[in-house]
Amino acid sequence: MDTDLNLEPDEKPACIACGNPEILEGYPNKLCAECRDKLIKFPIPVWVKLFGAAIAVLSLMSLFWSGGDFGAALALKRAEHAEENKNYLTEKHELEKAEKTVPNSIGILSHLAIADFYNLEYASMDSVLKKIQNRTFEDTALLGKVNDLLENVKSYYPSASFDTAFSAYKKSVIPDSALERYVDKSPGDTYAMYLLASSYSDKEQYGKTDTAVSKILAIDPNFMPAICMKCMVKRELSQFDSSFYYCDKLLAINHQSTYAMSAKARTFIKSGKNAEGLKLAKQVDDLSKDDPYNVTTLAIAYHFNKDYKKRDQLIKQAEKDSASNSYMKYAKDIFSGKIKYQ
Repeated sequence: MDTDLNLEPDEKPACIACGNPEILEGYPNKLCAECRDKLIKFPIPVWVKLFGAAIAVLSLMSLFWSGGDFGAALALKRAEHAEENKNYLTEKHELEKAEKTVPNSIGILSHLAIADFYNLEYASMDSVLKKIQNRTFEDTALLGKVNDLLENVKSYYPSASFDTAFSAYKKSVIPDSALERYVDKSPGDTYAMYLLASSYSDKEQYGKTDTAVSKILAIDPNFMPAICMKCMVKRELSQFDSSFYYCDKLLAINHQSTYAMSAKARTFIKSGKNAEGLKLAKQVDDLSKDDPYNVTTLAIAYHFNKDYKKRDQLIKQAEKDSASNSYMKYAKDIFSGKIKYQ
């Protein structure tokens, strides 16, 4: 008896979603008109208007193969592999290579938004998401990833109720007392809770910061800005093992998190492990040159390892860039003794 289950050569393909033999020709994925229309009209939450418009179903490789640009396709493939392995910095580097050749590819732009999110580059992510609004494609797997990203990002932005509650503060700082009252009434608003924690941190009220951030992580254990704050506040409270824990937690999310590695280097130094801190700061510098946060970390590391020449070179280098110079002010306060670091 013949047990071969393969389709016969003359058997017509059917819709991959519902089995309807009446498929629309001319598309990579075999879909009937009804299923294709459902995909194109995939419902998008109202809040996505923050980015300008809805994101439709996405297409990936056909653009490359039809254009014959194998270099861009290979770079995208390497980027996808890096994404699967949570190496988001490598992913972004590969995507930037591909984008130079195919600047308007939905596939590249979608993965760029994902990489930016995990690399904590939210302004860049916002810009990329705006570029893929109102676009119609066919890769439903990538659609799922983008929708997951949008769902994660939602708590990084103020809610409608937050905007309404604080409409009078558009041009002024919201007082802690007002934020505290709001958070008491809206305990699930992680954006408001993070804003309050940041305010406590700015005032060096680290105990209150720690408590506020713990409440955020109880709601969303992977809320990356809160994890970043934990790395810092636990270091300031001299709870070094806990600081290392949160640095490693961030590295579990993004294996190439330069912030996590640099924050870990600072914790090494503050705990008196100067050589370990310098070694790790150098590794970050090799991974991402001129990162302003790590340039400051590296200067601090050189200072406590008594390499004042290299420290001063970094200070001079930072003076040429406003962002780097603002970070370096913290290091200068350590060097002058204004801030006691060890």
